[in-house]
Amino acid sequence: VEQGAPQVDVLVDAHRAVTGFARRKQPQAVPTALDVEVLLLIRGLTAVALRQLAHRTSPLVRRWHPSSFPRHTAGALSIRDSGPTGRPDDEVVILLHGLGATGDYFGAFYDGLSHRRRVLIVDLLGFGRSLDERRQDFGVDAHVNAIDHALQALGLHESHVVVAAHSMSSAVALTWADRNRSRTREVFLWGPPIYPASDAERSVGKEYGLMARLFALDTKWAERACRINCGNRELSGRMMALVAPRWPTAITSAASRHSWEAYHGSLRALILEFDWARVLPASVPDTVFRGSEDRIGDSAYIKKLAAGAAVGNVPGADHHISL
Repeated sequence: VEQGAPQVDVLVDAHRAVTGFARRKQPQAVPTALDVEVLLLIRGLTAVALRQLAHRTSPLVRRWHPSSFPRHTAGALSIRDSGPTGRPDDEVVILLHGLGATGDYFGAFYDGLSHRRRVLIVDLLGFGRSLDERRQDFGVDAHVNAIDHALQALGLHESHVVVAAHSMSSAVALTWADRNRSRTREVFLWGPPIYPASDAERSVGKEYGLMARLFALDTKWAERACRINCGNRELSGRMMALVAPRWPTAITSAASRHSWEAYHGSLRALILEFDWARVLPASVPDTVFRGSEDRIGDSAYIKKLAAGAAVGNVPGADHHISL
């Protein structure tokens, strides 16, 4: 793997040989304990090598770099802040991440916006470095108020704002914009999880696989897994990096930085129980981007509810269209 693609063929051939050996009937010979150990070792080394190969050749891993913006705390939120541009009337761009992520998700892809605007990359309330083990309320009002307090702390409570949100945080972006219509220039949504209110939980469950339904949605198994994660965040972050090799390690290792209360409360308030009809059609200009391969959200319902919005369908893109 270190020396390039030709090594891949060797690994694949080895894996096929081991798999074939394990499946062939060997009536004249019973495998010994050493045979089994060798087989397991080869398969383990092959899996590790293929994981490393997938990571090193991933287009996203190659293109993604961490944001260069310094980080500081504003109110209850941890924020990467590009700082003032020196212009008399700074326009502020706020980037909001999705469920189970942090502001580090965006990386340096959006740093270029700071040439003309002040950019704030937010760790949502209860996530990333905004983690608060004592907090119990993660409803939409709590998230919106936290952004208001952060802007106040930064002296930006009167600035004009553009809000860009991925997935779950679309509910936060639209609610904040609706309450601050005079200040909001525009809202951009990437892959919003919009469903009819009565159908959200069933639809989300249907679109997830069995394992995802058990461990990512509102179940006892999800709570148990999340609480184990909370007690072993560093180890959980490393495990996540192993099972998702096509993602930058900085993103996957940060996915464990939340509490069950933050995860569960935000999932219910911002996806499963959120009434999108309260904020759509939006009271401010809005643009919705969806990937053609995105299984999250009801595309027909989005077009119907977001009447007047610009809806961009990006061929080949999945739910992580913002990257």
